[in-house]
Amino acid sequence: MSLVSHLMELPGVIAVGDFAYRGGHHYHHEGDLSENETRLIATLCRANTEAVGMEGDMLSMFSRVCQPGAGGCGFEPFDGWVVHGQSKSICVMSNVYCVLDNQQASLTQVLRMLRERHGQSSATA
Repeated sequence: MSLVSHLMELPGVIAVGDFAYRGGHHYHHEGDLSENETRLIATLCRANTEAVGMEGDMLSMFSRVCQPGAGGCGFEPFDGWVVHGQSKSICVMSNVYCVLDNQQASLTQVLRMLRERHGQSSATA
């Protein structure tokens, strides 16, 4: 079973999908979003992942928590991001996004599943 399908089984998960890093319109999606909303979310995730990755690089370069010879600052490698709103959240790891209802879902559970499966298989495999 794919990571997308596993995430969709969790309580409070509204939609899950993946997106292409290099543009294009490839994405896989399950959940309660229209085709237009799915396309927009995939586009937003790709753009925001690039922006947050750059911010992570800047944090690594300029952070006071960096100590020479310590092997990094803890901000790299960048794996994902979360936007937690009043009623809904979106979390992204690698090229997989998950939209949650905050009243019913566990962000911790979703992030744990994403971290456990990250790198072990592709989102649609």
